[in-house]
Amino acid sequence: MRLSIDCRMWRSSGIGTYLRNLVPHLITLLPNFKIYLLGHINDLQQINDENDNVDIVECNSPIYSISEQYEMLRKMPKCDMFFSPHYNIPLLFRGIQITTIHDLFHIADENDNKTLIMKIYARGMLSAALRKSRIVFTDSNFTLSEMIKYKLPGVEKVRVIHIGAGFSNIEKSAENDRKYIVYVGNIKPHKNLKRLITAYKILHEKYNIKLPLMIVGEADSFITGIPGFREEIADSAWSKWITFTGKVSDEKLISIYQKASILVLPSLYEGFGLPPLEAMACGCPCVVSNVASLPEVCGEAALYCDPYDVQDIARKIYELIVNDDLRETLIAKGFKQVETYKWENTATFIVKALEEVIDC
Repeated sequence: MRLSIDCRMWRSSGIGTYLRNLVPHLITLLPNFKIYLLGHINDLQQINDENDNVDIVECNSPIYSISEQYEMLRKMPKCDMFFSPHYNIPLLFRGIQITTIHDLFHIADENDNKTLIMKIYARGMLSAALRKSRIVFTDSNFTLSEMIKYKLPGVEKVRVIHIGAGFSNIEKSAENDRKYIVYVGNIKPHKNLKRLITAYKILHEKYNIKLPLMIVGEADSFITGIPGFREEIADSAWSKWITFTGKVSDEKLISIYQKASILVLPSLYEGFGLPPLEAMACGCPCVVSNVASLPEVCGEAALYCDPYDVQDIARKIYELIVNDDLRETLIAKGFKQVETYKWENTATFIVKALEEVIDC
């Protein structure tokens, strides 16, 4: 059996994290498959060198482009199955199509930063992916409910499988002097950073909490960032309290989580939401939104806030900082919560589904 996997987003956040964690497990669990990884050779060379059943196919076309359709079809080896980690599938592929759709943000009501043309493209590609795919995986029951809400076709093909927590087997930090509040993610509007900044100012002025706020993640290369947001913070009186790290390595991110007082994720929309689970794995308690997939993913291991209410965001941050008993309870619950999210389980679920398709 010959399987091609689109790995062009290997170095991205989100889908890149999905690929980097999942693909090695799939390769191990499919020793009798010939696997072709479509992407950048420099990103994939190591995994190619370590596995005899893997070949790399150089494929550099940008996502959402016309050229990606042409290049994938032209360069793809003759294969039986194609696995897309996103809804931008190769439309003219005639073999067995397997797709993961992580969220429906590109067509969601919460997304007010997309043009009509962008939303039409996204809906068309999502619909095509659902129609053409033999199986569609998604990360949460929330995203499945969104597919039903937006009346997409082929929902009966969708299988929900939670993804892994990102980090595992992290040594507990001996750090007692927690130094800052941390946010991890990008600065797209739905991440709700403007309200977080307002809540942070309330934390200073009303509650007299003077911990710095660290914003971790890539801020400049996103198509749909918040224009002028970073500059606005840099030029304000809050610049000495708020820092942007840019993108960091996994090793650095683990250290950041371990030294943080709390993680805050006040997002308005998440198909899954990895940062809270990453933080929990590192012993960092979390304040997260009470919307979208976050209650499903975090369970009883997080403190929830109303992401539309800056007073509530500030109040929950304050409560978690000053209440040591609550902190310890959530840290303990967080370690248990993370144990339920394993990449090995995700890969095993997917492989069983692939085997079902082959046997049909």
